Amino acid sequence: MIGLTDTKKLLSLVLAIAAVAVVWLVILPAYARQPAMTKHLQWLDDQGIDPSAMYYTELEVMEQILQRQRAEQLLDKASDEQR
Repeated sequence: MIGLTDTKKLLSLVLAIAAVAVVWLVILPAYARQPAMTKHLQWLDDQGIDPSAMYYTELEVMEQILQRQRAEQLLDKASDEQR
C-alpha cells in the first residue's frame, strides 16, 4: 500500500519532471526565437561553430568574440555614464 509520504514523493518527482519539461520544451524554444538569440545563432552557424559541441578555449574565433564583448561592455558603460 502506498503511504502518504510515498504519494508526496511521487508528486514531487512528477512536478520536478514537469518543470524541467516546461523549461526545455516551452521556455528555451521561445528564447531561441528572440531576435538577439536568432542573430547569435546565425553568427555561430556562419562561423561554422556547433554550439552543442564547442569548448570555448579551443575556438579560433574566441579572441574575436571576447573583443566584441569587451567593446559592447565599454559602449554600455559609456552610455550609462552619459545618463
